[in-house]
Amino acid sequence: MRLLSWITLPPLTLGALYLAVANRQRVLFNLDPFNPADPALALDVPLFVVVLFCLFLGIVIGGFSAWSAQGRWRQEARKTRKAVQQMAKEEVKTAENSNLPAVSDVKTPR
Repeated sequence: MRLLSWITLPPLTLGALYLAVANRQRVLFNLDPFNPADPALALDVPLFVVVLFCLFLGIVIGGFSAWSAQGRWRQEARKTRKAVQQMAKEEVKTAENSNLPAVSDVKTPR
C-alpha cells in the first residue's frame, strides 16, 4: 500500500501543480443563480482555485461517505472486542477459583 502511494502521489501532485500554473486566469465565481448580471455574491478568483477546491471537496465527501458506510463493521468490532475482554476476565476468575492452571499458564511444547 505504501509503495502504491509512492507511485501514484507524485504524478498527481505534479498534475495539480501543472493545473495551477496553466490556469492562472481569473474567473468570476457566481453564487447567485437568480441574477447572473448583477450577482449578490460573487468571487473573482483564479480558475485553479475553483478546480482544486472542488477536487478537495469531492475527496472530503467521498471519505465521509466511506467512513459512514463502514460504521456497522466498526460497531461489530467493538462488540467483539468487549466480548473477548469479558471472556478473558472470566477465564482468569475461573482459574483463580479452581486448582487447575489457567490456559495462559500452560506451557506448550515447541
